[in-house]
Amino acid sequence: MLGFAALTLTLGMPMTPLAGGGSMYVFAELGPSGNPVCHDARSTDFMLAALLEGLGDEILCIDGATDATSFADTKIELREDGLTAAVNGWGEAIGSETYAAFSRHDIQASMDVAVVAPLRTRIDWFYFAVGLGAVHIDIHRLGDLGGPDEPSPPIVDRGTSSYIDLIMEDGVDVLRMPAGRWRISMWTTHQALDTKPGFTHSFARTTHTATFVPLGDADGSGTVDVTDLLLLLEQYGNCDGCMGDLDGSGTVDVNDILQVLSDWSA
Repeated sequence: MLGFAALTLTLGMPMTPLAGGGSMYVFAELGPSGNPVCHDARSTDFMLAALLEGLGDEILCIDGATDATSFADTKIELREDGLTAAVNGWGEAIGSETYAAFSRHDIQASMDVAVVAPLRTRIDWFYFAVGLGAVHIDIHRLGDLGGPDEPSPPIVDRGTSSYIDLIMEDGVDVLRMPAGRWRISMWTTHQALDTKPGFTHSFARTTHTATFVPLGDADGSGTVDVTDLLLLLEQYGNCDGCMGDLDGSGTVDVNDILQVLSDWSA
């Protein structure tokens, strides 16, 4: 069941939730191997309503100057003008000569949504990971509304895995989302341990913020103007997957130009 909180979000939304959920795991251990002074682990399964509201968990093991900490949170926020999908986890492991320290988190989260009419979406995104951290996000179409699953290649398929050094990247995508059922999937993990330099702190995070723009907004600026028209003219002809192919036909043609003129806002 979606629950009342989830159902109220469907009114007037260009993208509405169908189903979702996942699991979250946090773990921390501090002390001698086989006889720790603190050992705590918690695994949580969650449903769609919790994912929409956002949820997190944290475990702390502290003894003097030594500690093991594990933290995790995730949320997919749906708005009239877009969505934000985020998954985040980090941990530290500060041990001593007599106390070993270790922490870990794992998150898997996904949401199926209905797109009732074609959308053009600007996605501002970033991810980073450091230590032993990994993160990934995937957005792909499952099939037609009310039809069987016929998955399409993902329009977002992005992630990273770090080994000590910080990995960070950000950017902007402008993507077409045809009507249908779509799935947003995210996962992240970290491990922090005090036995090797560089692994006492570990992070893994990504946030993708999507803003719906007019179908004729080729460059995703939020305004349909001469810049969009010039982009179409530059890419005119066979151009499968390019920004000027507004209707996904594999060709930039007069139909795309008519879409720009229809949404003209300059």
